[in-house]
Parts: sequence; structure tokens; C-alpha cells
Amino acid sequence: MLIDVLVLRLARPSLAQQHPLAYDYLAKIPHSATLAVSAEIPDQEFLLSSNLSLPPAFGSAYVGEIFSCSLCANNELPKDNTTKSITGVRLTAEMQTPSQQHIPLATSEKETDGDASAVMPPGASIQRIVRFDLKEEGNHILVVNLTYTETTTSEDVASEGKVRSFRKLYQFQAQPCLSVRTKATELASREVPDKSLGPYGRSMLVRYVLEAQLENVSEGGIVLQQAKLLAYPPFVATSLNFDMDAAGDQKGGDPLLNPRDVLQLAFLVEQDVENTEGADELKANIKRDGRTPLGQIALEWSSGMGEKGQLTTGTLSSRKRA
Repeated sequence: MLIDVLVLRLARPSLAQQHPLAYDYLAKIPHSATLAVSAEIPDQEFLLSSNLSLPPAFGSAYVGEIFSCSLCANNELPKDNTTKSITGVRLTAEMQTPSQQHIPLATSEKETDGDASAVMPPGASIQRIVRFDLKEEGNHILVVNLTYTETTTSEDVASEGKVRSFRKLYQFQAQPCLSVRTKATELASREVPDKSLGPYGRSMLVRYVLEAQLENVSEGGIVLQQAKLLAYPPFVATSLNFDMDAAGDQKGGDPLLNPRDVLQLAFLVEQDVENTEGADELKANIKRDGRTPLGQIALEWSSGMGEKGQLTTGTLSSRKRA
């Protein structure tokens, strides 16, 4: 079978407890050094097995984070094999998203990948790392394709190489990490001088307070590193949060959100008198029903393992007037 020649494995980065090497590590290292637990003193109550192994599943994948994994193709022919040779190994991957898009993934291929003259000897392996920015919630499928040429030699006569290929599918769910709920409240308008309306002209500038409630819906704690309101013209936004400056950057320590923790944020959104971009559209929206787009909230966080995440909400608008 083809899979007996080349075996494809996949793994995501993870941490595991391991035994330290002895001080005489410069000498011949015994095979037991690769064990997670010393085999000489077995402990039946120890949670980890004595063999290092990959986790049975991906773990958790969250929208806003970068999914990364390592692809490894091994030539598992016996090292004393003289009847078969493997050449032209090529490893490709693509991601199928919930919206049924098929996005090719860069696998950092080397120049020799796919080269018909490049021989992959028995016991050798190729490893590639793929990354994908998770932007959609739902079912994702990682599609991995492996292509190679198998040549059989009989009595010093090589037969014509046969191109082999097979595909493996890895399915996982992308879950939300942060739940965002917002509410916009209209404040009393601010009256300012407006010379465009004459020497005694006055204009009324609308103002809103945008409240946001962030809830950690993931399985682990996260550190919120940034929360900014990207205001649409002609608005400007000011952070009203005690631990953030006007730009939305943290002034003190970054807040820690454990699972199901909730953080309240607020922003003051004011019409900029000097910015005329979007002013006509704003007046038309207010005259029609009072509902106008204010902006988007951009969030950045890191998980307990240091994985970065970022999320930008959809367009947030003021409430419709009765």
C-alpha cells in the first residue's frame, strides 16, 4: 500500500514534561533519554505514560488566532531496502473554510521539493509548517496532498517510475474567543461657532457614548492587550476607560480575563468640527431616522501560551430614533 512507503503526520505545537538529561550527556546518550518518565522507577499513579506521543486532537482553535501546525512526511522503507526508491516528493496544503472557500497555504517549500531527481532516502523525512489566520467561526478542513514518484529496481534494471499521490483531511472547529455586546447612547449635542454659516453662525455637533461588554467565552484565560474604537468620519473617539489612554492603549497592566469573565468598556464618540468628510451623509442619516454608523472596535489579546489573537467587530451604529 502507498501509505506503507510514505506516512504523513500532523502536529500542533504543545508542551510536555520531559526528564532532563544526565550530567554525562556528552557521553553516549541512552535510548531512555527520549522517555517522558524514567523507565527504571515506574510510578503507577503518574499521569503521563512513559512514551512521548502527540495529543489525539488539535485542542482548541479560536477565531482571531493564527492556526499553525507542522506537516511531516516520512519515508518508512527499511534502510537496507534496494528495490525501491522515492523521488520528487511534493507536499501541499489548503484550508477549506465554512464559507466553502479553498485557500492554498504556503508550506515554505524548498527548491528541491517536487524535483524528479531529488531522492528521499529510506528513513528520511520532510517537514513543513503551515499557518492560517482564522477569521470565520465553524468547521474548517485542512487538506494535505502528498505526491511522489516510486521507482522499483529489479536485477539492476529500474522500471519506469510511477507517480503516487494521496490526500489526508484534518477537520476542526474554530470557536469564538471573545463575545462582544455593544450599546450606543445619544448625548446632548454640543453647540460650536461655525464661520461657514456667517459671522454669527452656530453648528450643533452630535455626540454618543458607545458601551462595549467583552466576555471571555474560551476555555482558558486571556490577556487583553488593546481595545480601540476606529471611528468613522466625521467622528473622533476618546476612550473613557480608567486603564487606557485616549488612543485606547493600556496605561497600566493588561487586564486578565479568565473564562466567563466580563470586562466593561466605554468610548465617547463626538463629531469633529474640522472634519467635513462624511458630514453630509451624517446629516442625511440624522434627518432620516437618526441611525448612523459610528465605527468598529479593534481588539488584540494573547492566550496563556502566548498565542496572539485579534478581532475587529462589524460596523457599530447608533440606535434608531422612534
